[in-house]
Amino acid sequence: MPVIVAYLLVVFIWSTTPIAIQFSQDGLDFFTALTLRMWFSALLSLPILLLLRQPLRLNRAALMSYLAGSLGVYGAMMSVYWGSLYIPSGLISVLYGLSPMLSGALAWFWLNERELTPVRVLALLLALLGLAFVVAGRLALDAGAWRGILGTLVSVLCFAASAVWVKQVNAGLHPMVQTSGTLWLSSFAYLLTLPLFGVHLPDEWPLVSQLGLGYLVVFGSLLGFMLYYLVLQHLPASRVTLITLIAPVLAVFWGFWLKDERLAASSVLGAALLLAGLALYQWHVWPDRKLRGLLAFSRGIKKA
Repeated sequence: MPVIVAYLLVVFIWSTTPIAIQFSQDGLDFFTALTLRMWFSALLSLPILLLLRQPLRLNRAALMSYLAGSLGVYGAMMSVYWGSLYIPSGLISVLYGLSPMLSGALAWFWLNERELTPVRVLALLLALLGLAFVVAGRLALDAGAWRGILGTLVSVLCFAASAVWVKQVNAGLHPMVQTSGTLWLSSFAYLLTLPLFGVHLPDEWPLVSQLGLGYLVVFGSLLGFMLYYLVLQHLPASRVTLITLIAPVLAVFWGFWLKDERLAASSVLGAALLLAGLALYQWHVWPDRKLRGLLAFSRGIKKA
């Protein structure tokens, strides 16, 4: 599959995930919905591996790669699901907009990737400003918001570090093998966490919740993670995490189209700013060259 197609599919899947999460939590607490999603996804990954004739590898490099992936699947998801109890989804989206810069900084030291040029940092700040405009009307905070902000920042750190760590391990696994191993290791982690929260199934499980959970299992976890790891094999970590800037904007528009949520003028302005920032990030070579020329010229004047 062309990498660009996989990238766009990940953007689409992750943009529809917030609505699916809302549907899946109809009648379920956050830990039950999240745990069932991971367990069902892990179980379903095994017959897919058989169909693909891909064995689940258990050598040292593979186990280390699963552990690196689990930092994003278990650590990031647990933190952000908990944080969503205290702050609106809009603020979570804004905070997740920090992940490209954070992963770029980690990859700079960890992988020697030189993706974050001065112009690209400016582009990410512009995109983050646009994302803030998109969700500006939804930021209503209370006294307990610091818990949600802290939980989301921990989630962003886990997500960015996981992407860079998987790249650093470079186990050469098939994306579905990486997905299955990560899901199984994460499922065991959720099992260990079970005594803290417990799983509570309702007497009557709404159909919309079951459909939402099914979508998250098949698309949000299995297909989404497999495509994500496929893209991660071919692109720098900081470029892959740009998905966290694009997907929230699309999520706002999905809410407008599918749930009749109000779309403010600031959201349209923010979407335009975000797209401008992403365009500047992608086509940064000429602005970077001009900036380096101006800096060299200014240094030459000072020496003279």
